[in-house]
Amino acid sequence: MKTISILIILYIFLTAGFSHAQETKKVIHQAMEQEIARNLSGLHLDGMKNPFYIGSSIVDINMFVFYSALGSMIRTSEAPNRIAVNNQVLVGDYTNNNLNFSDSRALFYPIRTMAILPLENSPQEIQNRLWIAFDRAYKLSAEIYESKQSALKSKTQEEGVTGIPDFQEGVKVLIDKPEISLKVNKQALIDYSKEVSSAFKSYNHLIGSWVRIVGYKANVYHSNSEGTRATYPVSVMRISVFAKTQLPDGEIVELYKYYHALNEEGLPDKEVVKKEIRELSETLLAFHTAPVFDDIYTGPVLFEGQAAGEAIRKTMFYPRNENLSAVRKAVKGNTSGPSQAAGEVSSELRIDKKIAPEGFSVIDKPLMSDFGGIPLIGCYPVDIEGTVPKTETVLVENGILKGLLSGRIPTGKIKESNGHYRISIPALQPIVVPGVVVVDYNAALPLEDLKKKLVESAKEEGLTYALIVREMTPNQSELKKVFKVDVNTGEETFIRSASFKGLTINDLRKLVGAGNKKLVINTTAGADLQHDADYLNGCPATFITPDALLFKEIEVTKNNRPNMAKLPVVKNPMEL
Repeated sequence: MKTISILIILYIFLTAGFSHAQETKKVIHQAMEQEIARNLSGLHLDGMKNPFYIGSSIVDINMFVFYSALGSMIRTSEAPNRIAVNNQVLVGDYTNNNLNFSDSRALFYPIRTMAILPLENSPQEIQNRLWIAFDRAYKLSAEIYESKQSALKSKTQEEGVTGIPDFQEGVKVLIDKPEISLKVNKQALIDYSKEVSSAFKSYNHLIGSWVRIVGYKANVYHSNSEGTRATYPVSVMRISVFAKTQLPDGEIVELYKYYHALNEEGLPDKEVVKKEIRELSETLLAFHTAPVFDDIYTGPVLFEGQAAGEAIRKTMFYPRNENLSAVRKAVKGNTSGPSQAAGEVSSELRIDKKIAPEGFSVIDKPLMSDFGGIPLIGCYPVDIEGTVPKTETVLVENGILKGLLSGRIPTGKIKESNGHYRISIPALQPIVVPGVVVVDYNAALPLEDLKKKLVESAKEEGLTYALIVREMTPNQSELKKVFKVDVNTGEETFIRSASFKGLTINDLRKLVGAGNKKLVINTTAGADLQHDADYLNGCPATFITPDALLFKEIEVTKNNRPNMAKLPVVKNPMEL
């Protein structure tokens, strides 16, 4: 009898949660669709173009942080929100509208048209907020459209700006993925954070350490005037492990590690994290006796492990450099606004040209959910414009650039969306960003053979040593774990204070070897990773890359701007 009662209670609990989710989805989509229909037919200003397209995405999101140090909690927080983002009211037509125009109004359009909605399922209040957002968006779009037409008449535009439709006409898409609970197991994450951070207690050479668990759980609801309706979840968690030490000469060295998962169940085992915390702490101790790199090195460099994955991200998907995302040249207005965001230089001119060695290929597979049993956080069913991504988007084939990641804004060579326009959280700024990137190299070799090739290449250049990089930062291109390899004995020496200018797409031509094992990096893309932030930035993304990459020629120099400070006057309390 007791068992039957428990089953009844469990059934009621589960069906209640399902009913609430169904109610939320119904209320939100009905509110969006009613306001889209009302405003599409009703928005009109004398002398201004009428809207022809309206789209909106409502994001139910819970953002959280669990921050601890040396086994004690420092801060915990949760922030549930419901936000309407990417509220697009386009005026004109698909060929010529208010998109692709450069001025301050267009630059801040996503922020100025955003709306905060009630957490409760109040149809009237949701519609009221959307009504205000669409009204604001329409007026802004109409102003931008008129300024754009004036600029087209009065100013000579760059080649490739005109003669291309402003927005690709979409097809009706219906996506209905099960919603997720936005709640987190707070106590479990507190216990996890405290336990793993306590592993730093054994190391008195550290001057600071902590563990942050940050992330979000969200359900996204998208509707547009083309009839598309999409419901799907987005979730990701990041563990940031950080520690720093001060060397005898005053230099402060920081190291950190990232772990990403879809949810609590996917977090790495605590013992694994504690083991890597001990390894990180031992590496920081090794910096105290490591010789300073005081040379200008130009020669072969082998990137292994984490550094190999970051090399892939930096050469092709780093937002601050030229990357493999399609960028539309904007019509220049009469204001001082930039024609393109910083770093947004299109690779279109490289299409059908060689950018990497023969046998090198890059494919984005955003519908791929696991690899070798590892869940891939970059997998997603539909983008923020209601476009279902292609199963495969070939970017590089046999060293030749074949395509770019794109949304619904056509460019000179990329005419159609391949479904990569996604929402960056917490900035809530839509961007073109990868999902699941798979990198292959036909001439792959075992790691030991790559090391031999590294040494042989260095000898051919007349060098006495070569360099191996096993860790570097995701955003500042700082080399963290660097080893000098004696070309005669093969002996490795750990060094410090080595630096380089980073990698760009042009460096792919210098690639002469890759490892034959695969490395899966679950991470985020579209924004710099901030290890010390109380939020998780960017879009979930996965990079499946060779476990090592050998570049023929990279310049490495001494870091001339080390983080220096005077040594503490009083002894570290951890030493007492």
